[in-house]
Order: sequence, then C-alpha cells, then structure tokens
Amino acid sequence: MASVTLRTKGIDKKGYSLFLDIYNEGHRYKEYLKLYVSKDYLKPENKNVLKQDKESWELAKAIQAKRIIQIKESIAGFIPKSSKQDFIQYYREQATQRGSETYQYVLTYLIEFNKSEKLPFKVLDEKYLKDFIGFLKTQELSTSSLRMYLSRISAVLNQAVKDKVIQTNPFHHLKRGLGGDIPAETQSKIEYLTLNELRSLNDTAFDDCVRHFFFFSCFSGLRLSDLMKMKWTDIKEGTLTYTQVKQGNVKTHYLPLSAQALSLLPAISKKQVKVMKGKQELVFAHVPPKRKINTQLKAWAKKAKLDKNVHIHVGRHSFATLALTSGVGLYTVSKMLGHSKIGTTQIYAEVIDEVKQKAADLMPSL
Repeated sequence: MASVTLRTKGIDKKGYSLFLDIYNEGHRYKEYLKLYVSKDYLKPENKNVLKQDKESWELAKAIQAKRIIQIKESIAGFIPKSSKQDFIQYYREQATQRGSETYQYVLTYLIEFNKSEKLPFKVLDEKYLKDFIGFLKTQELSTSSLRMYLSRISAVLNQAVKDKVIQTNPFHHLKRGLGGDIPAETQSKIEYLTLNELRSLNDTAFDDCVRHFFFFSCFSGLRLSDLMKMKWTDIKEGTLTYTQVKQGNVKTHYLPLSAQALSLLPAISKKQVKVMKGKQELVFAHVPPKRKINTQLKAWAKKAKLDKNVHIHVGRHSFATLALTSGVGLYTVSKMLGHSKIGTTQIYAEVIDEVKQKAADLMPSL
C-alpha cells in the first residue's frame, strides 16, 4: 500500500517547513519541499490559511497530488523520488561519491549525446542505451574503454535499483559478447613509440602546444587527467606532487621528473604566455581538448611517416617501455606510473620481452 502525506516541521524563526512523508513498496522516505508557512495548518485550530502562506501551502498540496499520481501510474518502473528523478543529476552525485575520473569522462559523452543535461529515468530504456552505445562507437574509443564506460553507467543504474529509484537496470536486457550490443572483451594491443620514432616526431615540424604536451607525457608517464590538473606550483626542485582519487580515497604521489621533461617547461611557459597573453595557474591551460589533441597527434604521426595509431595515452605507454628498455626496474616503473599493483605494470614487461625475442630471432645462424 502506498501513501503520500503532507507534514510540517517546526523551524526556529521560519515557522514551519513543509515536507512529504512518502511510503511505497515497503520503503518510507521524506521529500523536503523547501516551502515554509507561518502556522501549522494541519492542526484543526488553523483551518484558515493566512494570505502570506497561501501560495506555499497550495503549491505543497499540488506537489502532494502529483506524487500520488506518479506512484499510481508507476511509469516504466520509476519510483517517484523527486531529488533523483533526473538520471544525469543522479549520475553526477554518484560520480562525485565514487571519485574515479572515468565517471566524469562518461558524463561528458552522455551530455553530448543527450544534447541536454536533463535526462528523466523513464527515458533511459533499452533503446536509449543502444543508441548511446552506437554513439560511443563513433568516438574512436578502444574496446576496453568502451566497455569500461558502459560499466560505469551500469554501476550507477544498479545503485539506482538499490535506492528504489528504478525497479530494474535496463542494461540487463542488452546482449553481450560477439555480435551483441556490448562488445566482447579483447586483449588490446599496447601502442608505444620507440626512441627513434620519438626522434622522428621531434624532427617533424608541428604545433608547439601539442608537441610539448605529448613529449611531456612521454617523458613523465602522466595520465591525461593528471597532466590537465598539473599546476606550476606543483613542481618543486624537479619533483611533481599530485593527488589521485580512487574509490573515494585520496592518494598523494611524488614523481621525480626526468631531465627531458624538465627541459620542456620553459618552452611550455613561453608558449602559454604567447597563446593566453599571460602565465596561467595550470601548466597546460592553453592545450586544446582531448579529442582535438588526438586528431592532431594522428596528423603529426602521419606527417612523420609513422605507421602507428598515435593518441594521448601512447605517451604514457612510451614512457613505460622506454624506462624498462633503459634498465629501470619493474617495481620503480610501477611507482613512477602511480600503479597500485605491480601486476598492472607487468604488461609492459611482456611487451619488452616480445621485442627482445624478435631481436634474438633476427640474429644470424652459423
């Protein structure tokens, strides 16, 4: 049995706050309306509503009637809980709580696809998700990134089920695997550049904003998100201090920057002043958005006659492989990359082993 009851709560100097006491499917919750009246009109002696309270009281009664209708209709499994009626608003709250920056990347794509920051839960059905997946497939994402982004939305929808906002997660109706709506997991190839290939890029004229940004990534190993948050004041005596938030926990990293990375800073500062008419707080405030950077990196690689799919993350991969081939230990590389588990770094060691094996196979025989 469901019910929506209008109630009052006494508040000092403000009279009474109005809220709805909602009971539905065995769960009770309160919806505070941010409406106030000078008297408690639920008491028999206060039957006549004063003129200054009439608008707030009538609005509260109208909202109560609307909630009753919503519960009766139960459209598309939606449980009326006004603070969480909009998926994008709910998703943004969850993303903040969970901390992982990939949730923010998904939010950007979702708003771009939706063409609005308003997305009612009842619209987010199986068809909508299929269309969104189709949109993501046009964004030059790797299969692993696409799967990860979809998992973020599914996780938020699972939480919405737990919070009794929706009855079922529409992702559960999508087909997975080969030929399905959600692509099968594949072992993605680690794309990286050798020292000679980096030299080829360096010898090829290109826009300094992208050039500096990519080379700094190659010689620091930083992720895109950490590069974009990096401040000039974070770099002291050759060491970069930065923080990462994972699963709600904040971890501080201290990264000694290589001589090559440090040598780029004066040129970066000079370019920033030229582009933005002054030095900014962020080191890469003058750099274009991610998508434009990737487009320009592909053009730069093509100009340098490199037959590789160069994108922003290739810089991080290149740092890891260069460090390992130069004799830096796996544990040290893992710490420099900010990995919480050395097993994550092990994949680069496997890449290096493969390179060494190919080199050995080229040795002539007697």
